[in-house]
Amino acid sequence: MSRNLNSAFFLLVIFGMPLVLLIAKKEVFSVDEKRKLATIPEFNYTTYLSGKWAKGVDDYIDDHFPFRNSFIQGASVFHASKGFMLENAEKVVVIPKRAKKIAKASTEEEAAAMKFLDDFEEEYSGSMLIIDGCVYPMGGGSPKMSKSFSKMVSEYAEELKGETRVFSAVAPLSSAFIPVEKYRKYNEQNQRTLAAIGSSLSNGALFCDVFTELNKHVDKKLYFGTDHHWKPIGAYYAYVAFCKTAGFAPVPLDKMDKKVKYNFVGTMYQHTRDPSVKANPDTMEYWVPKVETSAVRYGEYGFNKYTNTKVFHHGCSGGNTYSTFLGGDAPLIRIKTGVKNGKKAVVIKNSMGNAFSVFLVSHYQEIWVVDFRYSKQNLIELIRANNINDMIFAVGMYAAMSNGTINMMRNLAKQHGVYIPKPASPTTNDSIITIQEPADTLN
Repeated sequence: MSRNLNSAFFLLVIFGMPLVLLIAKKEVFSVDEKRKLATIPEFNYTTYLSGKWAKGVDDYIDDHFPFRNSFIQGASVFHASKGFMLENAEKVVVIPKRAKKIAKASTEEEAAAMKFLDDFEEEYSGSMLIIDGCVYPMGGGSPKMSKSFSKMVSEYAEELKGETRVFSAVAPLSSAFIPVEKYRKYNEQNQRTLAAIGSSLSNGALFCDVFTELNKHVDKKLYFGTDHHWKPIGAYYAYVAFCKTAGFAPVPLDKMDKKVKYNFVGTMYQHTRDPSVKANPDTMEYWVPKVETSAVRYGEYGFNKYTNTKVFHHGCSGGNTYSTFLGGDAPLIRIKTGVKNGKKAVVIKNSMGNAFSVFLVSHYQEIWVVDFRYSKQNLIELIRANNINDMIFAVGMYAAMSNGTINMMRNLAKQHGVYIPKPASPTTNDSIITIQEPADTLN
């Protein structure tokens, strides 16, 4: 009898597990992991022989086995036990280097959900400080690296002299505003790093002193505690710094429509997995300028393919809250406004620039938002074809401290702007490649 029970139990486990996998409700996107989960691959002759089908099934099982979320939550407790405690309940967690894992999105909604796969999230390693559920990177940039960033910006200023003003508006790290006196060294390091950008600019490039403007408002929480981005109030004061340099009058906050979102837990929790961070979700207050806007998103190449989008995506919530601004990252976005002054701007940015760019709609008739990580359009051609008045580098400090990202911004001026497929096979005859000009969709 016991042998029959054992056999029955064995068969139940062997055949029951796949049945549970098939009938259980499947998640499409993992909020904790910020990625799209695997789906069952198509079975056909080609995928079977190539091994893609078997690998796809393995990935599907890994992403959907029973009680997976419980295991993930248990892993968070394990991760939280790492690091070491300091006095006053302060904690340092060391984030190791890890392999890149970039997911591709098939729709604009998925792109928004899989937001901000930027240099910080994908490559950051180092020490994180946790105080009262808020996470801060322990660093403040490098004045030496500032010169490399300034050189790149100054090259654009020289190329566009007499045509387009060029601005640097780099954001400090949240470490500049740690509310504990013994960490003030990071405030000073951030200040030295950004000041070095200003002192190294040439060819008429203009420096927006974002740090000094933010530092006037340390009584406010300028950055999220659970995410590496600044809060909209921090982006607003960066916009004020830009206006002072550009000669504009910044629009007061009380002249905009204020909105609030709750329960935002972002990238810093994904890095640390610390329960105190998850227990202190962020509230996001943001302000919408009273300006009519319309927008389109372009792909990586050219201007023929685009989709309609919005400047503010008010429906974004939870872990996707920061996608409220521009709907997340896209290679290129063109914004048209109800401000009929003929002025045009182009913003070169990573995700830090999203919350900054939306304030500019009060001052320009047209704004082009270029994500240097994804755009393959030629930036100089875009500027000249559209008679753009102002070019603004609105990036987070990490983007200004890496030769890799600096060269990505430099290469925007050199790339072809259209997709040229590789030839099927080598040819011995010399040939001339004619680059098709982008269709005139810019007017």
